[in-house]
Amino acid sequence: MNAARPVPLVTASLVFLLLLSGIAAGSAPDPLTPADRSSPRDTLTSFITHMNTGHHYLQQARMISRGAPGFFVHPPEAVEKGDLARYHFERAMQCLDLSEVPYVLRDDVAREGALLLKEILDRIGLPPLGTIPGGKDWINTGDSRITRWNIPRTELQLYRVESGEAEGKWLLSPSSLARLQDDYRRIEHMPYLPGAMEGAYHDYIITPGRFFPPKWTEILPGWAAAEIHEQTLWQWITLALVLLVFIALNIGIWRLFGKISRNMSLFAGNILRILPPVALSLTSTQTILLVDDTINITGRLCIFLIQFFSAVRWFGWAWCAIRVGEAIAELIILSPRVEPESIDASLVRTVSRLICITAASWILLYGLSRLGLSVFHLLTGLGVVGLAISLAAKPTVENIIGGLTLFADRSVKVGEYCRFGNTAGTVLHIGLRSTKIEALDRTVISIPNAEFSQMQIVNVTRRNGSLMQKTLSLRYETTGDQLRWILASVRDVLHAHPKVAADPVPFARFESYGASSLDILVFAYIRTKKWAEFLAVQEDILFRIGEIVEKSGSGFAFPSTTAYIARDGGLDGEKAALAAEEVRQWRESGQYPFPDTPGERIAAARGTVEYPPKS
Repeated sequence: MNAARPVPLVTASLVFLLLLSGIAAGSAPDPLTPADRSSPRDTLTSFITHMNTGHHYLQQARMISRGAPGFFVHPPEAVEKGDLARYHFERAMQCLDLSEVPYVLRDDVAREGALLLKEILDRIGLPPLGTIPGGKDWINTGDSRITRWNIPRTELQLYRVESGEAEGKWLLSPSSLARLQDDYRRIEHMPYLPGAMEGAYHDYIITPGRFFPPKWTEILPGWAAAEIHEQTLWQWITLALVLLVFIALNIGIWRLFGKISRNMSLFAGNILRILPPVALSLTSTQTILLVDDTINITGRLCIFLIQFFSAVRWFGWAWCAIRVGEAIAELIILSPRVEPESIDASLVRTVSRLICITAASWILLYGLSRLGLSVFHLLTGLGVVGLAISLAAKPTVENIIGGLTLFADRSVKVGEYCRFGNTAGTVLHIGLRSTKIEALDRTVISIPNAEFSQMQIVNVTRRNGSLMQKTLSLRYETTGDQLRWILASVRDVLHAHPKVAADPVPFARFESYGASSLDILVFAYIRTKKWAEFLAVQEDILFRIGEIVEKSGSGFAFPSTTAYIARDGGLDGEKAALAAEEVRQWRESGQYPFPDTPGERIAAARGTVEYPPKS
């Protein structure tokens, strides 16, 4: 049994060598013609034929290149043979089902899979062609109804694809493709059968490039080709250098542009901040090319490195999307119609940040799908994780919604002074999660948006004036005429003062008999939005009112009980008589300013108060 095993492979090799001789004689391959995969026999025939033919051209290319001068460039004849070899190897790779292999790994898995399968067949052998399902009469027999066929003495299986682009084709199954590496390790000690591609896989894993290595590999010293954990020594050294350069280059770019951007405007700084993630993505892409094509790292290490740097590349593009959004937001804010510290600017930044986070998420999802993860499963997983996060981070979600509510209501904006609760201050920043306010004591208060949006916010900055409302308490000894004179004089001051608004009309009214005083209500709107200026005007009016009360001979009451132990002078009778006399003159002349001040008295009073008063 063992002695007859090589015979089928020799018989098949005779057929393949006839085909090979026809191709090698000069027939040019049709670049659009795929491999024949209509039956298990056709698939294996196409695979072995193309692998043998490709190996034949590759050997010719190497011989031509070795005989040509130079160390770095292949001669044109060798390049042409190398292209023909690559064409046939690619046709052989079409016999493998790569549908379950991540997109970024398909080229590597296909190359190594084709070489490993050929190594296994070159040692195990194949049965006679007539015993393999296929041929002209295959469709008319019951064999055409089979959907799977195992290669004898192996667990490798060909199957008919039921749907997709390769529907009806016979390919090596994905599960068989995944076990090729392990199967090869079990049979690599076995001798080659006659007509085999001896050492093809070993030559592939120890040389750079894909199938046709660059010429400079011929000058590598012998010690550099020593194998350590499936890679040669020179590959490990070169890989270490590439990784060091990758890390140093990205750290250097990150620090350099971060330092430069600190001394630039916000927009220019955001433009520079785009460069580090772009550099990260580009250097990751270049590292993949160096690892895969130039150094030609193979096996599981190659798969790990490609997956890792592909993930870093997509992370870089997602990061870049966020930076681009920030730059676009600042570009919009540069418009003369948008104030940099206005609520519109905050809204632009917030909406831009949300859009960029969404775009970055989709970029990451797309990148992960290219790495072999199902988008459906990713979305399902993200939905579950999102639900858990939303329950755990409910306050954060509420704060984001509260921030959007503040933007929509426009109740306050950056730079405005407002009162909320028992606190007042100037709005410094309205963010996505919280609002920062500078209080009167110069401390910065950070309030969650969910809480701030529910408060009663008094926007002091947007008022067109400031209300002065005071209650004056006079002593009970004040006579009625004194009280009338005080009221009229206070009204004159209010009408005459240039900082008191004429509309609505200011007034001073006898309000009530208090517990220990006669109460006068003073009501006026001061024409200023500034708190400091309002206090100054109010101070001036109160000083004038104090002078009026003193001039009338009355006084302000104290909220306390006064016990008279000895007789005092009491109120000034002379001044009281003068006030009473002036009130009598008002009555006789028809200028009595009660219940309202006559228009003539108001007109005469306007402009008679000097403000600010001279020192």
